[in-house]
Amino acid sequence: MCLLFKLNYACTTSDSCPAERIGSENPSTYELLKYLTHSDRYSHVPPRGLNISTRLFLYNFQAVHNLRYILNMLLQYRYNDPRLAYSSIDSNISVILGDEEAQHMIWTPHVYIVNDQKSAVMGPITKDITVTILPDGTVFLSQRLKTTLTCWMKLHKFPFDQQQCFLMLESWAHNSNELTLHWEKSNPVLMTPNLHMSEFFISNIWTNSSEKSDFYSADDHNFRFSSSNYSALMVTFQLRRQVGFYIMDYYIPSMLLVFISWVSFWLDANALSGRTALGVSTMLTLILLSSKTSSSLPKVSYILASEIWFLFCVIFIIASLVEFAFVNVIWRRGNSVEMKKVNSKYIFKNTLTPKQAKKEMEEHKIAAERSLSSPPHYVSARNRLPIPFTAQGPAGLLQIPRLLYIHDEELEYEGGHIMRLVSEEDDRPKGKSFTTMTSSQIAKWIDRKSRIMFPLTFLVFNILYWGSVVIDVLVRK
Repeated sequence: MCLLFKLNYACTTSDSCPAERIGSENPSTYELLKYLTHSDRYSHVPPRGLNISTRLFLYNFQAVHNLRYILNMLLQYRYNDPRLAYSSIDSNISVILGDEEAQHMIWTPHVYIVNDQKSAVMGPITKDITVTILPDGTVFLSQRLKTTLTCWMKLHKFPFDQQQCFLMLESWAHNSNELTLHWEKSNPVLMTPNLHMSEFFISNIWTNSSEKSDFYSADDHNFRFSSSNYSALMVTFQLRRQVGFYIMDYYIPSMLLVFISWVSFWLDANALSGRTALGVSTMLTLILLSSKTSSSLPKVSYILASEIWFLFCVIFIIASLVEFAFVNVIWRRGNSVEMKKVNSKYIFKNTLTPKQAKKEMEEHKIAAERSLSSPPHYVSARNRLPIPFTAQGPAGLLQIPRLLYIHDEELEYEGGHIMRLVSEEDDRPKGKSFTTMTSSQIAKWIDRKSRIMFPLTFLVFNILYWGSVVIDVLVRK
């Protein structure tokens, strides 16, 4: 049965117009929609000054990877088109429901995603699009989208970073004078309750809108050849990275590798193969661990927080190798070293510059020999003037004390009498066991000190590193 179109062009409101009738007594929603979109009364030109309310429903959020993330969402537009109002038509239809075919029959807004790399309306055969038209002409257009979006990340604090990724919608064909986009006043962005990401946590979401956006305008060039602005909407997702994976798979293993490299301090200095293999294997394992972690990150020109950790771990492992090379060289000298005192200063001085230390010892011996062949002179502690030694009486009765070191002497002279004579020899350790150390003893001494200094230094680094991380997290909260 054909449809009878009874149109009254003089009517402007439904109250003043008589009820329209369709030739079919019980028309279907398709027949009613076809009647409403007939070319005699409908055109695919939007009403001027149309306001479109928008809402998002997120049901899948795939993690950020290589500066992009993937969203699965429902995008809904709501607007009023008075040409589609059918409340004045005598029918039993309370709502018109349609799919992709219904979308082609009516005018729908052309809105694109500004920062998408690839997007598509989902659907195996027909697109997942739903059109709902209420009797007063209110249109709900819903479509299921999958889109890959760009997210410009700042990775300075990786993996303790917090990212802000956005989704931007903008009108394409109609400027802000013809069409305006708005967010729904209540719950503009909704998420499914079981939405979960493995690496990130959505800590916050906020929306904003603009009626003066034109993404494709630069300086004096406007690629859409329009002097007007285009309405735009933006939703921003604040993502906080969950660090459990990196703590368990990167930080703790790298820390254990540094600890393993210190095992060489308990091995003999001549254990060449064992200590070398231990240092090299830990170094290679740490490099492999770091490359596995950084392979999923974009190539950036600045240093990351994880790279600072890696750099210091490498420094500690290399330092343990250098320490082994140092003690091994000392071990292979095979000679004894004479020193004034057995402490860190003289051990390192005589170990690092053995020729200079030997030269100083020879100079001391030469000075001592010269002192035996020349009469001693004493220096007053008060005026520092030489006091010649004179005595009355036979020379044979004169007892001259034998002095080994006179150039460093200190004398207390009061009332013409010698009170005390202090020589550098008096401060020297007596006995060979206190002034001489073999090369093996020095090597073992350095290993014993390394067992304490390396862990203490690594502990200080950990306090500074993790302290800065905790402070940054507290500041962001």
